[in-house]
Amino acid sequence: MKANQLDNCRICGTLFLKDYTDYCLDCYKEIEEEFKLVNNFLKIECNRFADIQEVSESTTVSVKQIADFIRDGRIYAEDFPNLGYPCKHCGKVIKRQILCDDCFEDFSLEIDATMKNDKFLEETGRKRVRPKVNAQYWKIR
Repeated sequence: MKANQLDNCRICGTLFLKDYTDYCLDCYKEIEEEFKLVNNFLKIECNRFADIQEVSESTTVSVKQIADFIRDGRIYAEDFPNLGYPCKHCGKVIKRQILCDDCFEDFSLEIDATMKNDKFLEETGRKRVRPKVNAQYWKIR
């Protein structure tokens, strides 16, 4: 047995033999049951327009777990007009990834500007003066 096959379950912390998932068998079964609940709920035609909060309340599955199902591609949110989860930065409802397009673009522009500034300073031999940055700006909500 290889040492990298043993791992701790991401949910309960139990040591288990890692094959195809990051969860122990008990937690994996529980996640699958939750998926079946959500999937069966969304199959009912009158529930197709439910948002993530309504799905969570009706199935008792956490909003985070439903968002994980969407992010993992197990639930295709494009088929459900109101189903989505909040952007990690601004809270806008999105259907894939972690950040909405606007937040992603803002972060990308700021990173590009920083990289260009660092490259310019490196080429000119100057040292970078680090201004005090508001730590809350970079904190993901």
